[in-house]
Amino acid sequence: MTQECLRFEDLKDFLSSLVPQLEAHVPYAAGLGQRRQGLRAQVASAQSQLIPEPSTAGLVLTLFNGRQFYELSHSLAPAALIREKAIALAKRAAQEAASQGPERYQIDPGPKQDSHDETPLAKDPFKAKTEAKLARAQELQALLAAADPRVRNAVAMVSDFSSEEVFVTRTRRLSQRLVRVEEMMQVYVAEGGKSQMLWDGVSRAAGLEALGWCAPRVGALVADACRLLSAPRLEDPGLHEVVADPSWAGMLAHEAFGHGTETDMYLKDRARGAAYMGKQVGSPQATLYDDPSLPGQSGSCFFDHEGCPASPTRILNAGVLERGMTDLNSALALGLPRSANGRRESWERKAYARMTNTYFAPGPHKPAALIAAVEQGYYLRHASNGMEDPQGWGIQCEGLWAERIKGGKLTGEVFSPVILTGYVPDILASISMAADDLTISGLGHCGKGHKEWVKNTLGGPHLKLRARLA
Repeated sequence: MTQECLRFEDLKDFLSSLVPQLEAHVPYAAGLGQRRQGLRAQVASAQSQLIPEPSTAGLVLTLFNGRQFYELSHSLAPAALIREKAIALAKRAAQEAASQGPERYQIDPGPKQDSHDETPLAKDPFKAKTEAKLARAQELQALLAAADPRVRNAVAMVSDFSSEEVFVTRTRRLSQRLVRVEEMMQVYVAEGGKSQMLWDGVSRAAGLEALGWCAPRVGALVADACRLLSAPRLEDPGLHEVVADPSWAGMLAHEAFGHGTETDMYLKDRARGAAYMGKQVGSPQATLYDDPSLPGQSGSCFFDHEGCPASPTRILNAGVLERGMTDLNSALALGLPRSANGRRESWERKAYARMTNTYFAPGPHKPAALIAAVEQGYYLRHASNGMEDPQGWGIQCEGLWAERIKGGKLTGEVFSPVILTGYVPDILASISMAADDLTISGLGHCGKGHKEWVKNTLGGPHLKLRARLA
């Protein structure tokens, strides 16, 4: 007789009954259930597409025997089958613990809590017609295509994504529904044998009410792309005074002290920052946060994938390296307080310490004051990508726009592309001014090395600093 598979709606009760059975064998057990879906409407000059995001549903059970973790991930199979496999794994974990000696660590499951939270939505994208989403993308694409005769291709995307999650321990019954929408535009321009691509967009933890951001910015995006067609490389590479716009500030936040303060890297002895906790590594103008509790940001959540409630983590405080971002394993092994950074790519993947919304804090100045304070230097815009070496504290960031500053004024001379490199503490120590215009972008995803992709955001205000450009 075929047994029915578990329904996602029944997971919270199922896990609540299973956890005590597992803790009859091991001191700690937890369960995470996850169901995801999404849709992307993508319109280019020659093609329109509706692309469903992979729809998945499943669970992962985490067991701890006092010395090490064990996990079982499974699709929504019959409850009896999952229970049988989980109890077998718990017995194995208990047997191995008996041969390994006394417990090394104990996990506090936290205070009792039974809650459900959802992203606030004025217009739920999953109740809207597919045709309406495609029409939005078509309208945006038409604006891009008509903006300039040099446009050779224009691409517009409107996306929505939902992740429903359940987390259960002996004390916690948590659930959340996280929804985000994205609107993105890419333009390809060409003239005189040269071509250029440029993009912009918005990603928000919100409903369809957050869309409409791109249309007013079409003209500026296409104009910038056309200016880059004739932009040469920098004539004077080397150390320069720099004003970084929020996209560049965000890339610096993500690369400079993002991955380097994910504390699972400390366990692997792959991050120099581990030896600098409590020490001055930047200027007093450098304060950096990771905050999964920020309303409306697409890297936000109500709890992480290990049940830790979302709250801000101050990584740098006026240049002092204050703390890192932890998952449960690294927090236990290093004796660090937990932060809500234990994240999985999906229920089929391991949890790691990962960034959420990472940004430099704003300062007291207007952006124009930063430019006015530069006698000779460059204004950086349109950041594109970056990388870091957490062991050596080296950083390399790339973007598409460096405009010369002379005598405190923008000259209109634009160079592209531009690469910023340097030693992270030197760059952070050189930050001399921060503007009051904190801006956070959520278009990207972040990988752990070459895999384990999760959604996050990055940002900051305009920053004045000194760095090596090429």
